[in-house]
Amino acid sequence: MPIVANAHPDRKIAEGQHSDIHHPPPQDHTEDPQASKDIPETGWTGEIPSKNGGDYEKNWMHQPPYQWKSEGDKFKTNYISECWCGNVSFEFHGEPVDAKHCHCHQCQRLHGAPFQWAVIFPKTSVRLLRNQEDSLHCFSTQTRNATHHVPCKVSCNVCRSPIFDEGRNTVLAYPSSFRFPDQHIPLHFQPSCHIFYKQRVMEVPDGVPKWSGHKDQSELMQELSDTEGIMPKYKGHLEDGQG
Repeated sequence: MPIVANAHPDRKIAEGQHSDIHHPPPQDHTEDPQASKDIPETGWTGEIPSKNGGDYEKNWMHQPPYQWKSEGDKFKTNYISECWCGNVSFEFHGEPVDAKHCHCHQCQRLHGAPFQWAVIFPKTSVRLLRNQEDSLHCFSTQTRNATHHVPCKVSCNVCRSPIFDEGRNTVLAYPSSFRFPDQHIPLHFQPSCHIFYKQRVMEVPDGVPKWSGHKDQSELMQELSDTEGIMPKYKGHLEDGQG
């Protein structure tokens, strides 16, 4: 079946292999980024806050993924993310359980970008570290109001930097807000797939599986490329002599 590209009509298109192809990491990556990960024990003993969605959690600011106390001090900070001005920051325990690129129209419009890159953490692996001048801001994509109504988008009210999406069970954090030593982005932050690729505004021939909708719940699409994708060593790596 021919593929219709969302591209200039005069562009030369080569129908490539199915995107469910072997995606080998470079030699300096020794871990398997898609190995299954259990939800870590971080010291939260209650139910997952806002797991049913909506705004029924009246004490949400003192529950994950915001200001909460870890029993037994089991929460161990592995990563820190912050907004551009530094008024809002979060800490993260362990590694993300998955990473993805989302091409849905909502992500395109709310991020002002062709697609969203997000890493997924359990809510109980995320904690608010700083909220200077009460700068934390929530926007509900369902009610279209500035309110904590899950699912919602979390950002800084001063510099407007997006920080993460809060879902019912997980947080979808944006790697661009993380602080990485030497600007080396870990292997676990490399996307395992593209989702809602049917709504794309540009082609991304990277060899990573591309789903028309949600991962494992929709059609696996083909790429418009003849080249098998190779996982980049590190996104954001500075070349010698730069920075």
